[in-house]
Amino acid sequence: MDADLRRIVAVEVHRRRTGRCPVLVHALGTGETFRIEPQGNGFRDLATGLRAQATPEGIDLDGTTIALRLTGDIAFEGQDIASGERFTGHAGGGASVTLYDARRTGFFQYAVSDQDQPPDLLRA
Repeated sequence: MDADLRRIVAVEVHRRRTGRCPVLVHALGTGETFRIEPQGNGFRDLATGLRAQATPEGIDLDGTTIALRLTGDIAFEGQDIASGERFTGHAGGGASVTLYDARRTGFFQYAVSDQDQPPDLLRA
């Protein structure tokens, strides 16, 4: 799945788990930090300009759909409908979200913050 879509999934999962939309997302694998603009029942990813709108089935991204379902206390699963790629992951109420590819051979970790400063774990 595209890196931008993974980031958007991480934001939405955190938003659903905590009830708070993060304003910063840090990709731990690449060291990049991205800004998010909370909006009503969703948010705008400022790097791509995509508006993510929560739906009962998942996430609507300006006409593209990502299926998303929370499972258990911290787990989630879904599928990028356009590419057919499936994913799983976990996110509790803390500041991190991890996504796994369908075979669980690749994983992507994100630190999220609902404040305008990166979480302490990101500071050198």
